[in-house]
Amino acid sequence: MFRSADSKSVLLKARYAFAVAQLELRQLLILRARKQYNPNQPRVPAGNADGGQWTDGGGGGGPRSEYAQLKPRRLPTGNRIIGGRAYPVTPAQEARLDVTAAQARALVREVQRRDPSWKPKPSIYEGVEGRILANQSEAQQAAARLRELNAREPATKPLHDILRPAGKLLGSRHGRASEGTRTVTRPEFSELLEALSPNAQPVPSPRSYEGFWYQRPDGSVFGIRRSRNSGITIDVIRSNHPSIRDGEKLHKK
Repeated sequence: MFRSADSKSVLLKARYAFAVAQLELRQLLILRARKQYNPNQPRVPAGNADGGQWTDGGGGGGPRSEYAQLKPRRLPTGNRIIGGRAYPVTPAQEARLDVTAAQARALVREVQRRDPSWKPKPSIYEGVEGRILANQSEAQQAAARLRELNAREPATKPLHDILRPAGKLLGSRHGRASEGTRTVTRPEFSELLEALSPNAQPVPSPRSYEGFWYQRPDGSVFGIRRSRNSGITIDVIRSNHPSIRDGEKLHKK
């Protein structure tokens, strides 16, 4: 039987809504069965560096805040909560999760500066690679919306402006760490990734590096990995400014 384009569109939207409702219902039933249901516990929204992780609500998730249905809990190193489930992640996957989230966040924010009500269409995803693809989808949608608005993507700041704002070192030096090894707060770390990652492209890294390297348009290269002793870390792999040395590190507190 012949169907108009409009009726096909309505049917597809209805199927999509039904699939989302089924997924949400299934998650709710599982969580209730665990007797850990808490409808008021917020989590970091998708598109953030810590997307999917539980939070105490501080810092504000903004207009895209989602609500978790599990009580906060500490995860073993190398695990992330995605879509309400804990998944093991490799160091390389953690790097890609954080960088793709930062890229999406920066682009979405740039769109919302011009079109405050705009939001990327949600993706149905599962697992670590699914979350990475969802981040990439959000970034692509935001880039397309910027083109529709005849606006440019966020300008890439020089490396020294990011790591030496107003000529000052970021963060603090802990213990016996060298002067080039600093620790920053979680919000500062997220802002750093947002500033470093626009238009950054993955490049080959040594097998011994437990993460990913990214080359920026200015030729500088940074790495992101999980340090066994200090958690998620940004490394300066190749600097293009005399005030910044190769090998400098920034840990997330």
